Amino acid sequence: MHIALMANINGNFPAFAAALSKIEELKEEGYRIEKFYILGNVVGIFPYAREIFDTLDDLIKKNDVRVIRGRYDQIIAEAESKRDIDTIGEPEYVKRALKHAWESLDHDGREFIRGLPIYLVDKIGGNEIFGVYGSPLDPIGGEVLPEQPQSYYEALMRPMRRYELLLIGSSKLPLEAFTRYGKVISPGSLGLVPSKGQNSTFAILNTEKLDAKFIEVGYERKIIEEKIKREGLPGELVKLLYHGRL
Repeated sequence: MHIALMANINGNFPAFAAALSKIEELKEEGYRIEKFYILGNVVGIFPYAREIFDTLDDLIKKNDVRVIRGRYDQIIAEAESKRDIDTIGEPEYVKRALKHAWESLDHDGREFIRGLPIYLVDKIGGNEIFGVYGSPLDPIGGEVLPEQPQSYYEALMRPMRRYELLLIGSSKLPLEAFTRYGKVISPGSLGLVPSKGQNSTFAILNTEKLDAKFIEVGYERKIIEEKIKREGLPGELVKLLYHGRL
């Protein structure tokens, strides 16, 4: 069996739809993908929060889907009103994007986000799996960096050594690191590329070998740019869409 791993959808519905379409192609090629792990930042800075929620709702009805909170999801979950988002320590363009997400989700979408757990714990055969958005010690605000020395991942995995696999959402690049205690995997970022020239990615986890196949997806960014402008959202979001940073 295989598990689809995604993180950092960030309210980017075209990227999410492209990934789901690719998964259907993989199924036709023989991959048994019956479970999804979505490792946080389901909603975020791009203006498709409602479409993401509706698609997730359909996906959950037909599959085993485990979703956890990311940093932006946490902000939405804690906000009782849009005004609460004004108090967070984020740039103004992020606040405006998150207020748009809060409003477009409506009551049922916000309740879904509030019901998301912070950790993912699962068992595949005899292997214990642990998933988190940020880092094991700081599940929301932490960050695990890609392309680090093995000692970095050894230190990360040491207190988690009861688990064979640690899944991380906060690394914006695909990551598969081997340690003496177990393996660390991040699927990369689906909805918000970390920098210009990077592609959106997700991963397919082989449940027998516990290794990851990283999949790149393409989608039409112009559609998102036009929606950002149509909704009157900040121009910084367009720059993030194409370049991953300002």
